[in-house]
Amino acid sequence: MRSSRVPASSNVIAAIRPSSASKPAVEELKSRGVEIRLLDLEHASPEQLVETLKGVDTVISTIVYTQFQLQRPLVDASKKAGVKRFIPCDWGTASIRGVRDMYDEKLGIHDYIKEVGLGYTFVDVGWWMQLMPPMLDPSAAQYPIQYEMSVSIYGTGDVKTAVTDRRDIGKFVARIIADERTLNRYVFCWTEHVSKNEAFKLAERVVGRIVDSVHVPAEVVVTKAREAQGPEQTVFQYHHSLWIRGDNTVENAKKEEYGGALDAKELYPDLKLISFEQSVKDFYSS
Repeated sequence: MRSSRVPASSNVIAAIRPSSASKPAVEELKSRGVEIRLLDLEHASPEQLVETLKGVDTVISTIVYTQFQLQRPLVDASKKAGVKRFIPCDWGTASIRGVRDMYDEKLGIHDYIKEVGLGYTFVDVGWWMQLMPPMLDPSAAQYPIQYEMSVSIYGTGDVKTAVTDRRDIGKFVARIIADERTLNRYVFCWTEHVSKNEAFKLAERVVGRIVDSVHVPAEVVVTKAREAQGPEQTVFQYHHSLWIRGDNTVENAKKEEYGGALDAKELYPDLKLISFEQSVKDFYSS
């Protein structure tokens, strides 16, 4: 959250679950001058939400994907508290309705924000660069299917997708929230367009050897996106959108059916962004 009561260089407020108040990450935020406000979003009353949002200009939501609907009472409270701009939890890839269930749920939140009459900016960041390089060690996976997803090439492998290094997202957001041109608009952040095949070739050049790969035919992706259940379906709907349909490009994001996005690189041409090659080198050196 961004408050109007202090200078722009030091006005960040973080709403933190009470159960997380003593975590080292929260102490790190405090040490960087971030004001901490405790909020149990799942159980908070409307009055508590409004109180938490007092004095805030901009709300930036990074809620976990299983709780997207909790943004609705947060939107209501933001309107009552006088928040000027609400950025919902998108931070993903360009798409259209009817392709990914999770994206459709996000669009439902967009519709609600507009219905309430709250100022907004919708921000997508493409596919994270850190998800592109094939992992070399299955035991290094931090969550289920991470390794399998990283070594898989879906369809032909030649479809390009817009990518952004996670470390650059904050740079984009800092500019976006200070820019009146982005109020009540959709902004698409990206650095390069890269295909799976290009990612594997670069990875092999960086590590100096052939890396494992698994080819997943397009028809398998389409079937799983339609018929799988739970998290597996969610993942394959992403793959269908990214690697088969080719939704996630800046050219598509700018189209009206995709939301008519502003191109963040055109808005902020002076931003120094991490290249995909550098991101891959960092990935294998970490």
